Amino acid sequence: MRKSDRVAWWTFGIGVVAVLGGVQLIGMMTDPPPPEPPPPGTEDLFCPRAPAGKARNDTYFRESAEPYRGKGPHAVRVLFVGANTGEGAGELPRRWTASDETSDTDARPKPQLVACGYQVLSGTRESRVCAYVPDFIARLNLQLSDTTRPADTTKISLVKAAYVFAIYEAKTAKPLGSVKVPGDDACPGKVELDDRAYIGQSPDAAKLRKALSPYAERTVD
Repeated sequence: MRKSDRVAWWTFGIGVVAVLGGVQLIGMMTDPPPPEPPPPGTEDLFCPRAPAGKARNDTYFRESAEPYRGKGPHAVRVLFVGANTGEGAGELPRRWTASDETSDTDARPKPQLVACGYQVLSGTRESRVCAYVPDFIARLNLQLSDTTRPADTTKISLVKAAYVFAIYEAKTAKPLGSVKVPGDDACPGKVELDDRAYIGQSPDAAKLRKALSPYAERTVD
């Protein structure tokens, strides 16, 4: 190889190394992409652990809820925090009932208010004993004569309870007030049959409606 060719070859090689080094340098100097923001928390994380706590404003309510404005009625979601009670304890009038994010066919309005319910048990003072049977046995029993009783009845003690409901704007988690509601002495219509020995009274439905009415029916500027 001629001397001039060797010089040209080395010059070419040095140029390639310089270019690759420059590419590497540029790659090292480029800022990494910003981290992805954390996903919103689930709606069941909205309520604080205690009535006087601060609700979370980074849950799906921030995106799915409507601002608490305009004329009533305003849709309300009731969320219980660690309550041991029957199913459907927080049922409200249909005009206040908010949509549930987990339902694909729900045509109800988006929530504007969240009522966080905290159960206060009166020790283990028994109010009454409630008897329940599994759903399939209950349906079968309806087809039999009135004198027939299901054999495997589960008895659960109903314990005296009251409730504190902390009210928040769903979209912003802004606290709006709190109300107290006594328990209902009637046996809940439906419970989850598990190993628990007792359940607390459900909130009195009529008194819960009365307590939430000033928030659900008012006009908000």
